Amino acid sequence: MKKYTLALALVALVPFVSASAYEYKQSRSGYYTTPTVKTSTYKRASTSRKTGGYGNVITNNFYYNQPVQSYTSRGVYKNTGYYNPGKKQSTTVKKSYSAQERKFFLANPFFQPLKGKVGSVTDLSYARNHFNFDMLNGTVYNIDPSSSTYLGTPVSGIVNPVVSGKANTSQFAVKEDLSYGLTDTLSLVLMAQYDKTKVEFNGWSDGTAGDSKSDSGLNVFGIGLQNRFVDTNEWIAMAEFFYQHQKDAANTFMGAVKAGYKVNRATIYGIGRISYSNLIKGDTYGIYVDNSTGDYLMLSYKTDIKNILQVEGGIGAFAVLNKYFTLNGEMMYGHYDWHNQLNIKGAIGWQPADSFALNLYASTSLYDSAKGKIRQYMNNDINPTAYPKVNDVEQFTDSKHLYTIGDYKIKDYNEWKIGVQAILYF
Repeated sequence: MKKYTLALALVALVPFVSASAYEYKQSRSGYYTTPTVKTSTYKRASTSRKTGGYGNVITNNFYYNQPVQSYTSRGVYKNTGYYNPGKKQSTTVKKSYSAQERKFFLANPFFQPLKGKVGSVTDLSYARNHFNFDMLNGTVYNIDPSSSTYLGTPVSGIVNPVVSGKANTSQFAVKEDLSYGLTDTLSLVLMAQYDKTKVEFNGWSDGTAGDSKSDSGLNVFGIGLQNRFVDTNEWIAMAEFFYQHQKDAANTFMGAVKAGYKVNRATIYGIGRISYSNLIKGDTYGIYVDNSTGDYLMLSYKTDIKNILQVEGGIGAFAVLNKYFTLNGEMMYGHYDWHNQLNIKGAIGWQPADSFALNLYASTSLYDSAKGKIRQYMNNDINPTAYPKVNDVEQFTDSKHLYTIGDYKIKDYNEWKIGVQAILYF
């Protein structure tokens, strides 16, 4: 018999989370010198100019707090007021400065820590996947060695009437990303995830009771690098590479590139991601529920496979509203090995302090090609109470172990996720 592995689609679809940091500094800028003073040759001239005020400016997603107070005096002939060609004109210039606060927002998708600094992103999320399905057909095998018909001719047929059901997968996860700045543009990222996942089969049209299975633990570990290789007044770009281990499921290598164009308060950017996974156990993945008796039902997404390839690309925008709040939105289209999906994600960030921010986000699928697809299911039945029939005659009635393989059809498919990120920089 084959072994089956639970490689949850919810985990596979979680977007790359970049460990974040920020740059903040108090600087002195605006070094001014006054141009040469031109005065009348017939009279004394004395002028003074005082400037002051307070201006908040947001440029390229940086917040600038600019209190400006400068005073420039222009002194000329200090005599009786008459032109005296024997004296030189004198000009005094007072140099002025403006104080400037520079703040980079923690929720920026291009964030990473500077050299020697540490960024922390703690992500709490809840995700849910749901689809309705129909059992179309099945082939029943008698695999009870003590049975008189052990390994006899399997019984195949159409499920009539069609049996319908519902599949639900929910996951609560706590993910921690820690990043350390190796240089100002290159950072090392470590990640770990605790999750609790519940799979349910219910809503059976034939009245069969529903069943569910839960699993929890530290199931994901990873390491990676981020490199912000472009950062100018107009352009910014970042490359990411990660290795991720999903316990008892898969080893995954992921790469991503983001590139953005800065427009005053916003950055418009594009994203491309690719991941390659190798299944650790077995050659089938999907959703699975078993119980203590050994019974199980698996709705597979793909069979006879060891390697999974996923590719996605899309666009996004990050905007600064004011000193404390930011908005972020993304639309992605991806090929996720066995189905394609279009999804959107929105986030609002709140940064009350220089080294702390909260980022609330939500995502949902807009379109999924899984609808209408026909996949394969597997059912293991210990001590069966129902048997297959041929011409209304039950078969394998002395068997204590039946195994069924058949096709099921996905009638609809949707998923969504909500979460909050607590971001620190130290």
